[in-house]
Order: sequence, then structure tokens, then C-alpha cells
Amino acid sequence: MPDMSRRTFLWVTGGSSIALATDPPRKLVNKLIPKVIPPENIRPGSWTVFATTCRECPAGCGMHLSHRDGRVTKAEGNPAHPVNRGALCPRGQSAPQGLYDPDRLREVLHRGGGALRPKSWDDALSAISTRLVSGGRAVILSSLQTGALSEVMAGFASAFRGELLYYEAFNYEPMRAAHQQLFSLPVVPHHDLEGSDYILSFAADFLETWVSPVSYARQFADMHSFREGAPLNRMVYVGPRLSMTASNADSFIQVPPGQERLVAATLLKLVIERGWQKNDLGRFRGALDAVLRAAGQPPGVPQATLLQVAESFGKARAPLALAGPLAASGAVATDTALCVALLNYAVGALGKTVDFSRPHALSRTAREAELAGLLGSLGANDVVFVHDTNPAFSRNGAAAQLRRAGTVIYLGTMPDETAQLSDWVLPIDSPLESWGEYEPEPGIRGLMQPGMGRIHDTRSAGDLFLDIARLARRPLSRKTGEEPPADFASWLKARWSIPGGEASWTETLRTGGEWSSRPEAVGAQPPLQVKGAPRFAAAGVTPLAKPDQAELWAWPSIMLYDGRLANRGWLQEAPDPISFVVWGNWVDITPRQAEALGIEEGEMVEVSTAAGSLRAPARITQEVGQQTVAVGLGQGHTALGKNAKGIGANAFVLLGGVNSGSTFAPCRISKAPGGADDRMTTTAPSRDQLHRELLQAVPVSELRIMKPGEGGRLDLPLREGYTPEKDMYPGHEHKKHRWGMAIDLQRCIGCGACAVACYAENNIPVIGKELVRGGREMAWLRIPPYRMPGEPLRYAWLPLHCQHCDAAPCEPVCPVFAAVHNEEGLNAQIYNRCIGTRYCSNNCPYKVRRFNWINVEWRPPLDLQLNPEVTVRTRGVMEKCTFCVQRIRQAEYRASRERRPLKDGEIVPACAQTCPTGVFTFGDLLDPNSRVSRIAAAEPRRYQLLHELHTKPAVTFLRRVEVERG
Repeated sequence: MPDMSRRTFLWVTGGSSIALATDPPRKLVNKLIPKVIPPENIRPGSWTVFATTCRECPAGCGMHLSHRDGRVTKAEGNPAHPVNRGALCPRGQSAPQGLYDPDRLREVLHRGGGALRPKSWDDALSAISTRLVSGGRAVILSSLQTGALSEVMAGFASAFRGELLYYEAFNYEPMRAAHQQLFSLPVVPHHDLEGSDYILSFAADFLETWVSPVSYARQFADMHSFREGAPLNRMVYVGPRLSMTASNADSFIQVPPGQERLVAATLLKLVIERGWQKNDLGRFRGALDAVLRAAGQPPGVPQATLLQVAESFGKARAPLALAGPLAASGAVATDTALCVALLNYAVGALGKTVDFSRPHALSRTAREAELAGLLGSLGANDVVFVHDTNPAFSRNGAAAQLRRAGTVIYLGTMPDETAQLSDWVLPIDSPLESWGEYEPEPGIRGLMQPGMGRIHDTRSAGDLFLDIARLARRPLSRKTGEEPPADFASWLKARWSIPGGEASWTETLRTGGEWSSRPEAVGAQPPLQVKGAPRFAAAGVTPLAKPDQAELWAWPSIMLYDGRLANRGWLQEAPDPISFVVWGNWVDITPRQAEALGIEEGEMVEVSTAAGSLRAPARITQEVGQQTVAVGLGQGHTALGKNAKGIGANAFVLLGGVNSGSTFAPCRISKAPGGADDRMTTTAPSRDQLHRELLQAVPVSELRIMKPGEGGRLDLPLREGYTPEKDMYPGHEHKKHRWGMAIDLQRCIGCGACAVACYAENNIPVIGKELVRGGREMAWLRIPPYRMPGEPLRYAWLPLHCQHCDAAPCEPVCPVFAAVHNEEGLNAQIYNRCIGTRYCSNNCPYKVRRFNWINVEWRPPLDLQLNPEVTVRTRGVMEKCTFCVQRIRQAEYRASRERRPLKDGEIVPACAQTCPTGVFTFGDLLDPNSRVSRIAAAEPRRYQLLHELHTKPAVTFLRRVEVERG
């Protein structure tokens, strides 16, 4: 046996051999490589930020990637970007989990003998280029792209006599068709919610998934917030389902599916007849009368309500109407969009709150006729490149049509349904590993750059198209006669050609793109192009005579969008804002119809249309209108990965038929044979406050007469908050700081971005459906919905995490002092002291502590996403919100090095940083000039949760502001 030194022995027994045995893809190199020339701007143990553009949906938000020691650990919004201004939605927060997804495609696959088997890159590129040289027509079906990659793909399709279409499951075709008919502008225009004082939404869920939800959330919060001396702006929602957006409205007008167009037509007629219009539409009255005669008046909506809405909308300073729903197509949805466009035209919104000079990039997506024509024409001579989109999942019949092509090549990151039917699967870089650009609207050009090196054997999509064209002897170049670029990054850089050379290019990369500091001037109002009356194509709604008949309502998930993100555990475990269901979807049905069919809560039901059928658990609720069945989109995958496969039902299979009288389709609902096989899992079973006044509100008329300092009394978590008459113990001594937070409930829309950001920042584990169902959820921050008193169809949300009480009930009951009060007022949890008695959780009235019941498996490479400054907890340990103490310490160390005091607002916890609406304010309660101190001292809306318990919480809530009806 060779001699083994002590050092070698310790190296082997210290875990290196275990690492090699259990994780073979990672190579442990026993060699020290000195950084004689270290990477630029990267220091070991220090954070580096890379600016890029989020591509989790077509909104195109700016993003900052926090990079530590060669790996991305966190995504934040880019504060300089005009779309999101530093905020992100739950989907954007989940981007690093997509980068490190254990189920990502890692190697080239080729179908041989009916199964996909590994191949080399050389084999793949050679075979594909040979197929094109032999006369194959190149057809590219891609997710929405702009800029350099769009140029490359267009050039590639042209070089091989092909066609390029941008396929998005939600393409806004009804809106574009209406604008084409009325203004000869088939676009999705820019909407200025912030500048509006009256928003009228026809099932457009703009706070969730519609066009640009992060931007709209910020704008809505600003326009809907309380301003001293200014009237409170309003929002009205018309639709069949109480969505998150609908619940944020001041008024929710519930109508059956397809009746939104009748409400819109009636409002338009009233605006014209009563003289509230600013532009003459008198010649359209006949067409409106014909529609209303054929379909009847909107059922269940009092005429007085319609008259009040029409008057308020017509007389508003800057009204704005929005057309939905997002997933609909066909005549009914187009009619709704026509009426909405005419409403905006009638009240003078065009050129003010609706700007056609700034069309969104979504205007470039393929329309239904284009898609149907292309897919229907595929044959044996076609080579179809499917890039970063999944039509086999989200489009009925697309899988069979794609199989008719001679060769199908999938370029993507995940093994989704389209990848499973392809002949070649080419793994491409994640958006966080890629060069690229995206322009959501004119004047906003966002750059993308790699935030880290490649994890797997992947390549850039742009490089693949360039390489295949080069091998097929048809090299691509930006201009005729120009030398082909060496790679896609060179193409991108040449396209920008920024004056100032390399220094300006580097500065643009740091900024994240190029945009004007001020938005461009609003374009002129486009003239009406339609001759005579508009063409309303939809027939009247067919009455549903049988109890098992209903109208289908399909809605996109705020977490999963069109299903592309369904394999991300953070998003599966993030509750739906309304139902608070996790890990799956369900069927919403009214109590009356459920009783008629003998369906009970949670029972499996079958929903069928002419296009297909699905099975899902029933949720009996009044949140949907009579004879309405609502199902969420995005679940029900048969591939994609471990977290997505077999979870929920795919509602896209119900869509696609021709239904002239329906927004989506008429359907039948019945008990599913075979009994229950997929129960709903919810983490907030009740919406009632049970007279505890947890989520409080104040009428706007009462608030206007209140003065600073008036309102509810607070027991501050400071020395002055203690009195000998009420307190057994003296107050704590805080050395330099006493951290606290204010939460403005008026600005909270319930989107859940803060909760997902907390997962990402604090290494919170995803534990799965069964453990969550058993009450083992791990979320430090929850945003449960509560019903507003006296309003059964109006919810509001209460962000709830550790209150960091000064008289904390959790601290005195811990037998090992694991729950302790530190010198800066934080209720700290010492993990290595905790022995798991859970007394602290039992004694916490806010129920915000989480216990680790299992040792969580971090499937590689998900462990690379873990924040190195936050301890990874193990079984038997209690955990909870820390106010992101690691960020507090970073800011304190930075201020100490710079020999200056901390600035107010310098410390921003993860929840506050990502919040699109500015709900959270964090600061030092010992600083009387800090914003959080001023709120606690003077804001009339202030209150403390469960104040009667006298726990002296450091979190101050601000009541919602309610508009009186009438």
C-alpha cells in the first residue's frame, strides 16, 4: 500500500471522496490555480451585479442578477429600467430557479428507434445542415423575439425559403383585430394607467398577466393610492370571475361569460345618448341597437348601475377602458374589444391614456389565421425549428400537425411536450446565460448578457442558427456584402454600434440597455378608418337549458403564465392569490349548479367541450357567475420536469373550437367516474376575519377629516412604549438601531412577488404537495386574502411575517434561548441552539414560525442558487422572517468602512425590493426622521395587528382606504 500522508488522509476523509461518489458530473480538480489576472470586477466573497432583461414573459422588465463566486443567486428588478423600475413579479423572481432547474436539457438528443438518445453537437449540426442543403424548407416557430435574434432568425428563414412566426399562447388577437378594423392599426397600444383617474376593465387582468403586469401594478398603485386633498381614483371590473384584479377594483360587476360585450355596448350607447362623448359616434347607434336587440340586455346588472358607470366614465378627466380576457379569441372577444376601443375613442382617451405610437412587441405575434395556415401546410419537405415555445402543450392539435413535418428540431431549455415529439433536441442557453436584447416598446431597448458561465453543454440559439447556415453554405450577415460575424455576440454588438467605442458599450451593459429618461410624447389620436358602422360578428348567447351545461372561462395563472414555468417549485408552492391553492388547479363552480349536480367540495369533476375534456377537483364558490365553469391555465403537463409532470389538468385542451356565441366555449360538467384522485391543497382555508379586525379599512370621507397623529394608538417597540401599569418587564435597550417596518394595505394587490422573493433570498425549501397539505408549509411571508366586511365578493390581502415584537411571546418560552431579542430589536432565531420543542410557535399569536420536519434534498444544481450568507436549515430547527438580517449587516459593514452613518432607505429587505406597488417601508425606529418612524408617529391609518395582546410589534400596518358606494 503506498504511503498516505496526513494531509492526503484528511483530504479523502473530509468529504472529497463522498462528493466525487455522489455527484459525478462535478469534477474536483486537485490543483490550485492562482488568479494572476483575476476576472474583471469580481472579488471572491463579494457580490457583483449584472444587468440583463427578464424573459419569463413578453413584458421585458429590466433585471439585476446578484452574482457571487461564479454563480447567480438572486434576481432583482433594475431600478433604472422604465418598465418595472426595480420591481419584479413572482415569475421574474423565479428566473434563477429556471437557470438551475435539475430537469434542464443538458445534451443534444436525437430520435432513433422511437426514443430520444444522446448525440454530439457535430452530428446534430451536420445532419440538420445536410437536410437543408438537400432542399428542405426552414420554418421557424419561436417565442416572441425582437432585435438581433429576430434578425438572425428572419435571415435564416429567408435563406432557406421558409417562414418565421412568433407564437405566443396569448397573442391579443381580439384587441388587434378591433384596432385594425377601426384605425387600421393592428397593434397592442401603450396604456397609461398612472395618468388615468377611472379604469374600466372588461376581464383584462392587468395586475396578473395582461401585457405588462409589473408596470401596470406600479401604475395602478400610484393612481389608486390616497392623496391628501385629491379625489380617490376608481377602477371598475366587469367579468364572470373574481380574479385578483377584479378584487382590487372598487366595483365588481359580475356577468356571465360573453356578456362583457353587452355591458360594453350598453355603456357606449349610454355615453353617446347622454352626450358624455367627446368624439361623435352617433352613426354607430344603429349597430349598437342591433347587437343589444340580438343578444338582449346584460343579465343581472341593474340599469342604474350601468348608468352610474357610464356617467362616471364619460365625465372622468382621463378615463381608460381595457379589453380582455387574455386567452380568448373569436367573435365574442373581438366584439368586446371593438366596444372597448369605441369607448376609448368616444371619451377622448386615444392620444391621452391610450397611445398607438408606442405599440407593444406583442403586436408582432402570429395571428390565428397565420398559425393555422402555417401548421396546416407542413409536409415532408419542411424542417421545423421550434424555439423556446411549446405549441404541443398550449395549442390544440399542434402536436399532430408538427408530426407531419419532415424534421422537427426543438431549441429550448426544458424537456417539454414539444421536445418530446421532436426529431432533434438542441439544448440552448438559459436567458441568464445568454447574449441578446429585447424591445418591449419603441424607445426601450433592453440588453441581455450572461450572468455566469454555462452550467451544461448548451449553446446560444443565435449561434446555432448562424452555425447551421454556415455549414449549409449560406452564411448570414447583417447587410448584403458584409463579412459574416464570428458569433451571435458579435452580431448583437455590431447592431448596437454605440458611439464612444468599448467604454460606451460597457456602460450600456451596466445600465441594462438604452432608453430615454423621459417617456416620449404621447402620439396623436388616430382617426377612425371604418366606413359606416363597425362589423359586430358575434351572435346572441344560446341559453343553457340543462343543469350540466355551462360557459367555460379559462384564465392564465399569475404564477405559471401559460405553463412554461410550471416546473419551478417556488411557483408551484406559491398560493394562488384568490383561492390560496398550491400545487395544482381546480374547477370553479357555483353552489347552485353544484347542488343540482350533486357535486361536493373537492370532488373530482369532468369538464368537456367540443375540443376536449379534463378532470380536476371542484371548488364551490360564488366567485364565478351562474352557469360558469372557470379553470386555470398552465398546469397539466405530461412532460417538462418532476415538479410539473402530472400536476393538475391542462385547460388548453378545452380551447380551440369555433364558438360564435361564447367567449371560450360551451361545456358540460359532471362527476368524474372513479372518485377523487387529486385533492386541492390550500394554505388558507378561510377568508373570514371572525370579528378579529385583522385587515382594517377606513372610509375615505373619514380619513379626509383626520389630522396627522390621529387614529389608532400604537404600543411602540421602544422604551416609551412601556408603562409600569401594563408591563411586567422593562423595555429592551437598543444600542444603535431598532428596526421596524410599515405595510401599506391600500397598495397591496396580493400578487405574491414578495413571498417568492423571500424564498429566493433566504434559502426556504420547497417541500412538495403532500407536506404542504399536512400543514408543513415553510413560507416565511404569507399574503392571505380576507373578505372585506359586508362585501362577499371583495377580498384584500394581509402580508404577514414575523412582527419582531418587543414583548415577544415566543422568547420567554424557549427553554434553550434559541428565540432571543438582539441589540437592534430583531427577534432572532439561533439555529444551533434550537432543539425543536416548538414552544415558540405555539406561543406566537401571529403563527409566522416554520418548523423543519424533514431534511430537504436540494437536487443539484439547485444547491448552486443558495444564498451563501443565509444558513441552510436542517430537520428539527425552527425558522422565520429575519428582516433579511444579512442585508442589514451588509449595509452596516459598508457604512462602517466608509465611516458614515446608515442612510434611511439604504437597507431594503427582499420583500420590499421586489414589490411592484411599494407596500413595504423598512427603517430605523430610533431615527425620528426615518420614513418608518414618521409613519408610526403620524399616519392616521396606522394600526398594529392584534394590538390588544400588547406584544409591541415592530410592524405598523396602514389601513385600506374604502370608497363609499353611491
